[in-house]
Amino acid sequence: MVVLGVDLRTSPKRRSAMAALDCEPSVTFLGLASTDDDIVARVESLRPDVVAFGTPLTLPEGLCCLETACDCRTRSARRKGRQLELDLAQMGISCFFSGKGSVIRGLIYRGIGLRKRLAALGFEVIEVYPHATKVVLFGDGVPSKNSRGSLDYVKQRLPGLMGGLDERLESLNQNDCDALINAYTAFLHRRGETDILGQPTEGWLTLPRLMPQEVRSG
Repeated sequence: MVVLGVDLRTSPKRRSAMAALDCEPSVTFLGLASTDDDIVARVESLRPDVVAFGTPLTLPEGLCCLETACDCRTRSARRKGRQLELDLAQMGISCFFSGKGSVIRGLIYRGIGLRKRLAALGFEVIEVYPHATKVVLFGDGVPSKNSRGSLDYVKQRLPGLMGGLDERLESLNQNDCDALINAYTAFLHRRGETDILGQPTEGWLTLPRLMPQEVRSG
């Protein structure tokens, strides 16, 4: 078994981190890719069972795009995003909403395009959210990605999830860590140890099953 996690960036000018895990799980690949073609080529070379993107991969039901000038509308005018994002909010987990004029619409468009390309090639592609995975695994005290101490917090906990980090751990940056967390979520998904949020007409978000507090805090 090989699973792949991708921390996708909005622009190819900023390279996206990619991480692969085997069935142990242990890190077998950690690298960067620039263009969509580069990402697809790496997926084809690794042939993973699951590819996990920490990026929205679908649009809210009823929308053909996220442009405010377009006449497309969501089924419910009272909803500003997808059901899975509302589910996250109810869990107390913050996220970007994928509604009209979203500040991350460029990233969303890129994620959707890559999902379609990889699905056409026969790969299973899932949407994950690294912050949500961290909250489920480590508890409610997870710092936000850009906060002080966030990187050290994650680096201290990664060796408890996966092997193969001995020579890599010190050099990891935040994007590497998120790619690894995404890959770990894919690993759990492959083992049938995940739950999903959302609805069929908008797509699903995959996250680890809720664990007892003593396991998460350990």
